[in-house]
Amino acid sequence: MTRRSHTADATAGRLSDPSASRAVLIEAHAFTRGGAAARDRQRHLDDRPSVAAGCRRLAELFRDPEVWGLPEDHCAIVSQPTRDSMLEAVHRAAAEATDTLVVYYAGHGLLYPLSGDLHLAVPETTKDKSFTAVKYDDLREILLSATRVRRKVVILDCCFSGTALRGPLSADADAIRLADVEGTSVLAASHATRQALAPRGERYPAFTGELIALLEEGDPDAPELLTMADLYDRVDRALMRKNRPRPQQLNRDRGAHISIARNRAPRQEPPETDETGSAAETRRLGGRRRTLAAATLVLAAIAGLTFWLLPDGGKGLDCGKAHSTFDLGDGTQRHEVSIDEVHDAACEGNFRPMEVAMDRGGFDGTGLSAATPDKVIASWKKRTDRASFLHGLATLLEREPEAGQGGLTFSNGKQVATWARGAGTVPDSTYRWTGYFLCDGPDSGHPACDPP
Repeated sequence: MTRRSHTADATAGRLSDPSASRAVLIEAHAFTRGGAAARDRQRHLDDRPSVAAGCRRLAELFRDPEVWGLPEDHCAIVSQPTRDSMLEAVHRAAAEATDTLVVYYAGHGLLYPLSGDLHLAVPETTKDKSFTAVKYDDLREILLSATRVRRKVVILDCCFSGTALRGPLSADADAIRLADVEGTSVLAASHATRQALAPRGERYPAFTGELIALLEEGDPDAPELLTMADLYDRVDRALMRKNRPRPQQLNRDRGAHISIARNRAPRQEPPETDETGSAAETRRLGGRRRTLAAATLVLAAIAGLTFWLLPDGGKGLDCGKAHSTFDLGDGTQRHEVSIDEVHDAACEGNFRPMEVAMDRGGFDGTGLSAATPDKVIASWKKRTDRASFLHGLATLLEREPEAGQGGLTFSNGKQVATWARGAGTVPDSTYRWTGYFLCDGPDSGHPACDPP
């Protein structure tokens, strides 16, 4: 069975070329206009001074040679824009870029009742007049027409920004092939129905602040180049630890592997033996390393045997192939990589990839409801029958799923696994793994277990 390596995928990428890339950072932080907001909060938006500071610092980091190294004239800040100045700046950058185009917006996001579409606030915007804000679709149209740009990234730090994940940034498949587009990525500060957070008294908005901290400090557990998937995963974890609104991401084609930043604190390789030391000391250290390596192999073998010899185990090595390619119902085929990831991880008894694939907004099943992935995984690790439990999951994913408008369902009458449409947490996925139910056990009363 072929297994994918996230590390190999990430290291095989490259940093977006600063000389051929452009970034447009847009911020709207003041809306009061002489105290109008104080007089009528039903119509006027509150000021967000931290938005301006976050935008400026992010631009500094994009220009920093240790992070990305964009030339100053390739990284434009559009502060307190009008509708025309915002769209004109994006249009100009889209016409100049040939490698990667990054568009960042921070301010207020609004969903007006009639359309339900995302609008981006400018200083003239009021809550009751949609024409005073900029439609996100207008910005997306510029990106769709930029067929010379190979990689496109949108980062939104505003309320309801997850709504931006509903539509593509790339044109149809034929246009993509002609334009040699490699991928698109949308990173949103909040869910489509939730507000983002700009805490009073803090220097930056919550989402942008964690992104800035990652670019400033780096991550010793991350590779040398930070991909969009890396940025999302680490910012999401930081916000989750603080119980703050969780970001969303949607990647298309190889959008998850776009890299716009170096890691300031990458993994450190173990130091090589000092060639100036004595031959005896070198041999002694070499012998110690060989002894440790042999002991590690023995421990790994014991751990593997222990896992598969647990009660009711022994079947885990007998895995087939995940049914990860399915018919959408209109004759088109879709391959969902997160199903392969979960299937292979279950076969190996490797819980980490399964935790990554779970819906971070809340995972259902095995007696838990809307639980965080780490809580679910902790309960699975305590199972005395975990070998057969995971083998059952792997076998279930070898069945053909039922594909519906809302997602995918794997079922054999006793077990059900569900995937929902939306930004997946595994790179290049467009579904979220939302649940694994034991219908002949603790989840017998769950709606997912009801026969069709």
